[in-house]
Amino acid sequence: MKKTITTICLFCISFFGFSQTYVLMDSLFNVVTGTIMDINMPANTTNITEILVKNTAATTDTFKVHRTVMNIDALDQTQFCWGGLCYGSTTNTSNLSLACPYNDTIDFLGNGFHAVFVAGPECVTRLVHYNFFNIHNPADTAGVTLRYLCTTAGINEHSDQLGSVSAAFPNPITSSSSIKYKLEENAKQGKLIFYDVLGKVIKQIVLSGKEGTEKISTNDFDAGIYFYTFLVDDKIISTKKLVISSK
Repeated sequence: MKKTITTICLFCISFFGFSQTYVLMDSLFNVVTGTIMDINMPANTTNITEILVKNTAATTDTFKVHRTVMNIDALDQTQFCWGGLCYGSTTNTSNLSLACPYNDTIDFLGNGFHAVFVAGPECVTRLVHYNFFNIHNPADTAGVTLRYLCTTAGINEHSDQLGSVSAAFPNPITSSSSIKYKLEENAKQGKLIFYDVLGKVIKQIVLSGKEGTEKISTNDFDAGIYFYTFLVDDKIISTKKLVISSK
């Protein structure tokens, strides 16, 4: 009888000590823990994917991220950002960790996770796995695999649900450019966030009105390549490239 009780106790310790205490979600709050996320992207395009981390434990936990590159082309580029710092191809585990209180969610605007993938000219399927782990209990992990599918249909976006944004015109920018946007009736607020190729935020614009045109000036940027993300109600709708010509 004592042996049975001991076995049960050891099982309980093992179960509760190593059970998962958080979940991963996409930008629409769908749980993606342990799944493969399919992302359609043609060759020579860039995709940015946000993953939210929700702490379901009864206490504050602190997390890091580890990347495993499973299959990419030699001309592809991949990086991920966590805690406000972005990591290129030479670093697979984040140096920084983020603390998340009970029942809270780490998102894009809170220096949370997003993966940047630049597909080269080859049309192949790419696989990159991201594993999130509790630094106080490394066995407490949650992972998701991003599968980049080479298609001609373009990047998956959710513009039909909350809003849409145009490509900047002209692009490259020599002096100024225009970006048109539209929010659907059920949307509340739109934002444009501009950042460089390392993921550093350069400029943020809170959009006014349900529809309009935002003027972008080269005075706010150095020459180079940037990306801008259109968010509606803090959800990523679309990310596009912006090129600033030499002044």
